[in-house]
Amino acid sequence: MHAEPAGTGVTRAARLLLAAGVLAFGLAALGLGQSNNWDLRNYHWYAGWAWLEGRGHLDLAAAQAQSWFNPVLPALLYLLLSSLKPAIGTFVLGVVQGLNLLPLHRIARRLLPGHAGLALLAAFVGATGATQRGELGATFGDTLVSLPLLTALALLVTGEPTRRRSAAAGALLGVAVGLKLTAAPIAAGIALAACALFLRRGGAMRHGLALTGAAALLFLAVDGHWMWQLWRDFGNPLFPQFGTLFGGEFAPPMEFRDTRWLPRSATEWLFYPLVWADEPRRVSELWFLDLRVPLLFLAALALPLWLRPARARLAKPDALDTTLAACALAYLLWLALFGYYRYLVVLEMLAPVLLAAALLSVPRRSGIVVACSVLVIVGLATRAPRWGRLDAYADSFVTVQLPPLANRSGALVVFGDREPLAFLAPSFPAGTRFVRILGNVVGPPLPEWALDRAVRERIAAHRGPLLLLAARLDDAALGEALQRHGVAVDRATCEGIAGNLLTGDLVRPQLCTLTNARNRAR
Repeated sequence: MHAEPAGTGVTRAARLLLAAGVLAFGLAALGLGQSNNWDLRNYHWYAGWAWLEGRGHLDLAAAQAQSWFNPVLPALLYLLLSSLKPAIGTFVLGVVQGLNLLPLHRIARRLLPGHAGLALLAAFVGATGATQRGELGATFGDTLVSLPLLTALALLVTGEPTRRRSAAAGALLGVAVGLKLTAAPIAAGIALAACALFLRRGGAMRHGLALTGAAALLFLAVDGHWMWQLWRDFGNPLFPQFGTLFGGEFAPPMEFRDTRWLPRSATEWLFYPLVWADEPRRVSELWFLDLRVPLLFLAALALPLWLRPARARLAKPDALDTTLAACALAYLLWLALFGYYRYLVVLEMLAPVLLAAALLSVPRRSGIVVACSVLVIVGLATRAPRWGRLDAYADSFVTVQLPPLANRSGALVVFGDREPLAFLAPSFPAGTRFVRILGNVVGPPLPEWALDRAVRERIAAHRGPLLLLAARLDDAALGEALQRHGVAVDRATCEGIAGNLLTGDLVRPQLCTLTNARNRAR
């Protein structure tokens, strides 16, 4: 690795490598194959379609609790992937995710001045972590909202504070959180670290107001319309979450916050990155291996040993201080709120840069060798979670073959299990409506609440055909749910549904006629 004089620009060779790297992410996504995962089948495809089609109150709980997530990002992904051939759409999505490389490299150059090669290596290793590899070309969104988050941090640490720069960074933070609320801990960490930077450099009030004002304005522009709709419909702008906080008729009788991933003991609270380094399923449904954040955690424990020499190498050490503070604050907020690994992707990306800064504190020549060696080993050791891919690309991103029963005019389709099947909805004829009687937000074993009653009213008021869409007709919970709503399945009418996302060992859904159980009993 050859050093460059501090303050020099990016060389032409580095620019070509970065451009090639971004394109390589698209090609890698293309090679991995089309994404197929639970979230895509449950709400990513449905939510974007439903919002763009203006379905509003036509459907109820079709995509389970995720029906009420902000649909703007799913809508953008739906427009992209439904407008292009699946292979091209996957490539384009991979390229966009690969753009994370650019702000990462900019931050790395600032924190590793005089080491152009090391900065480039740290950026590439940061952009190829387990989360990025697992989500490449997929619709999760974590490695999409990471782009404005990293760009905001790059704006704050790579130049002198100005109101325009602060406002731009704030706007990017607001957009990221508006698109995906799980980005809030990272955005808050960056914002708080930036305010500390403003206090040190002066103009804290001016720059802080520019940043927070722009963040709030853009957040409301992206998510405010959706929060207002939820407030009008349910009295809760975050429905169905935080129901106990807002109260009202639609306050759920249970907590919808997912606490599976939070630390369970004092030891885990103190050393969680070391815990999941050995047991990745503590923070993820799927196994993965990524040492970036655990090694950064160890480096943070050794901070007194390397912070002073690392700061001494920088003409303006505020950039390192701000990045470290942003990561620390973001991690603590994430730990308290989520504990779910995918949501920590920005720290996964920044970790190699900060590790390199720490390892350079070893005597000069050996420090570079050690830093490069550690980054290469970390990159080679990474194993991504396997969220699901199709074996081949079809003509369309989602293809569905519905039985003739689906063509009944004015039908109300009732989702009858917890399987993620809302992606089938766009393939039904126009005029079809959808409700759910069983899932992670309604139906047994959950106690009956206002949403169940709203579903019952929809079913009772419907005057057209009633159809059941379910994968497990013998499920006891389905039987109880059907009884709750006074309907029964006519099994003689059941017909199977096929589609390109229904692969492998996935249970094939069926479409059946529903009858009024009370009338039939007479």
